[in-house]
Amino acid sequence: MVASKILGWVDRRSADRDVGRYRRRHEILRVAEPQTTMTRSAADWLYRYRWWPWLVTLLVLPLQLWPAAYWFDVRAVHIASATVGEPLPMLVDRDVKRPFRGQWHATIRQWDGVGWVTWCNAEGKSNYRPEAKLPRNLALQWWTDGHCHPLPVGRYKVTTTWTIIDVPLMPDRSTSIDSNLFEVRP
Repeated sequence: MVASKILGWVDRRSADRDVGRYRRRHEILRVAEPQTTMTRSAADWLYRYRWWPWLVTLLVLPLQLWPAAYWFDVRAVHIASATVGEPLPMLVDRDVKRPFRGQWHATIRQWDGVGWVTWCNAEGKSNYRPEAKLPRNLALQWWTDGHCHPLPVGRYKVTTTWTIIDVPLMPDRSTSIDSNLFEVRP
């Protein structure tokens, strides 16, 4: 009886009910709508179990709000300048916090005097683990999986994007970082 009043329904079995031709046993009606189809038992069920949408929201919503930094944090990518044909040494400051399957995409852009032009793209998928380390002599050739080597003379920057994939109940998360400007000299 209380639930139906809170939900805005008129209990047809109460003493203050309105009488009319729409009166039926076990039916509750909205004050302004005499021809509704919700029954008292349905209204009571909705009121009694009103907590479950909140519970589902509290269980699923945090997964939707977690940023990519919960799994993977990249603070800096530094590439040293070098001459043509030599490997371009890199320093990467990153932290893999939790294991995940990820997709990476590296774009090398060259300065042509007017703007940045995409010179090479490389991509792949990898399994990331907190105990995994980068190679001791990390070079751009390893970073791009051998796709973008050697670079011709010019000024460059590298943009790397990681996408965290295959996490249940969560859409894909991405994080991206630009390297410093570096030069390939003759």
